[in-house]
Amino acid sequence: MAVNNQKKPILKKYTPIGWREWIYLPLYKNFPIKAKIDTGARSSALHANSIIEYKKDGLNWIKFKLDQNNKSLNIKTKLLRHVKITNSFGNEEMRPVINLKIKLGIKVWNTDITLAKRTKMTYPMLIGRNTLKRNYIIHSNKSYLTGHNGII
Repeated sequence: MAVNNQKKPILKKYTPIGWREWIYLPLYKNFPIKAKIDTGARSSALHANSIIEYKKDGLNWIKFKLDQNNKSLNIKTKLLRHVKITNSFGNEEMRPVINLKIKLGIKVWNTDITLAKRTKMTYPMLIGRNTLKRNYIIHSNKSYLTGHNGII
């Protein structure tokens, strides 16, 4: 009698999200940002104004301003590095990279995000594949499946 010793694959539960979602910044009173989910983009990008790089205690830091629906947030954080990105218009540009704690639905985690000028874009944040970390299933015909906590 043959015994099947193969283990059944463990099915990972994926959180459903739409092609656009609300992202929150837990370290900044859950500041809300409308984001486009873009599986064609490797990295995530955040629209930032008034970007200033500086040194503090021998480390590279950056400060910038976020705007969303007539609300503003000033952020100061460590600058991780600069990366060359090909933007949606096909142009290469150097962008600063920071690490931010974000919240999508009930999940909270740290992720690397590039800072960019997204003034011509509808959504101030773009969430790329590296940020999603294979934890989500994207419904391309739906929006805001994770809800909105009513801050705005």
